[in-house]
Amino acid sequence: MFSKLFLGTTEVNFYKLGNRFMKIFLIEIVIFISMIVLSISGYRDLNLSVDFTGGTTYQLSTNYTQDDISDVLNNTILKVSRYQTFENSNSILFRAVESTQERETELLNYLSNKFDVSKDDIEFQRVGPTFGAEITSKGLRALIIFLSIIVILISIRYEFKFAVIALIALFHDLFLSYTVYELLGLEITPSTIIALLTILGYSLYDTVILFDKLKDSQKLFKRNQLTTEVLNKTFNEVLMRSINTSLTSAFPIISILFIGNYLGIDGSLSDFAIPLLIGILSGTYSSIFVTVPFLSKIIKTN
Repeated sequence: MFSKLFLGTTEVNFYKLGNRFMKIFLIEIVIFISMIVLSISGYRDLNLSVDFTGGTTYQLSTNYTQDDISDVLNNTILKVSRYQTFENSNSILFRAVESTQERETELLNYLSNKFDVSKDDIEFQRVGPTFGAEITSKGLRALIIFLSIIVILISIRYEFKFAVIALIALFHDLFLSYTVYELLGLEITPSTIIALLTILGYSLYDTVILFDKLKDSQKLFKRNQLTTEVLNKTFNEVLMRSINTSLTSAFPIISILFIGNYLGIDGSLSDFAIPLLIGILSGTYSSIFVTVPFLSKIIKTN
């Protein structure tokens, strides 16, 4: 099986499995809508960073251990959502969610006692949600422009219905990433938004490769000779390419996650790498289980 997969000679009957894939896709849509409704109704909240919600930062210079950091993150005074260390320095910065002035002062006293540092030596600053809002606004504008260009280019290069399928796959990847973040409670930062926009390009890459391969098949075979067997062969050839591309892209990102989490480097690496990894896996999945079923429905064969 693995040798066939590697050589692109698998014999998966995508036409036969198309209806099953479509049912899975519809179940996913129900889950996506349910998660959004739960989030809007307040039953589940996205874990937004201080950049989006506003809050306070506390920066101090001291000797510390990983246990000290864990104690601060698990304190019962005020939720500290994340911390940041600085290379070649013993400075550390904590970010806490927005709260009352009394709670913020309590946390300041706690940090002073915990690290044996004077309160005057702790840089305390309130952060507003304006930066996160600005990133989101610019991201949405970029998304609208990107999708508009994609629809035009794919419609010109292929057909308009191909552009619609590409959009379905893109939104599938976005909503799947959203669902994973909400279920796991992962923190959403400005880096996450940027990474989500980045994965759209990757998701589109796999889809366009499939479109291009289909166009080659349509040129090679006359319309009345384009059988289900020919299209299944095309889908199987693209299958291995998608998996290879996904693995090649995923390994460096997993390395970034390893470096960020185990070597103590700033968490912004993880903020960018985690959504990229989710997007790469989702893009590979959607190119096979979302794009192919829709294509099998719209392409006429003997």
